[in-house]
Amino acid sequence: VPRPMSQPPAPHGSQRRFGALSTAQLRALLQDEPRLQRAARLSRKFQSLQLEREICLASNCTLAMVNLSLRPRLEDGKASLAIKYQELREIREACWDKQQRLEVYLEKWSPQSALGQLQAKLDASEAESEAQIEQFLAQDLPLNSFLESFCQSRTHSHVCRTQLEKLQELLQKNQVVRDPAGPVGHPGALASPAPARLAP
Repeated sequence: VPRPMSQPPAPHGSQRRFGALSTAQLRALLQDEPRLQRAARLSRKFQSLQLEREICLASNCTLAMVNLSLRPRLEDGKASLAIKYQELREIREACWDKQQRLEVYLEKWSPQSALGQLQAKLDASEAESEAQIEQFLAQDLPLNSFLESFCQSRTHSHVCRTQLEKLQELLQKNQVVRDPAGPVGHPGALASPAPARLAP
């Protein structure tokens, strides 16, 4: 069986163009030096463009492969960022909760709050002393019991009154430091807190 003859390679564009010319046209072209040079330049430019195209295709292929190789790292980075964001949100919520508790604590133990608590304790101690006196006068309380309980109540009242007056003094000093001019028209004057009520 005869083997099929192999097809000759396809001619380049310039060869196809020259093959379509007649003998007379080829002779005229050979004698036209400027035209030959222009054809050669166009052929070199076409080859250069082809080379640039192949280089761009190869570069794009390389970049695509690099991008594919970096995809796992990108996915890991996204997951790590999501975890960090969740941790940051939890830390922010914890800080907010601590700030709220701190504000409640400061409000509870502010000087004004302590002043009110001391005044309430002093009032309760004074009321207890008055009740003991009334019980003793009504002969509902023996003398020994009255003296013991009354002394304890008066001691407690004295301690509360001393603490209350000391705290009032400190608050007045702090107010002088913050506002040395005092109220308008009265330099250095202070609106002092209500003094502690004394026992009868």
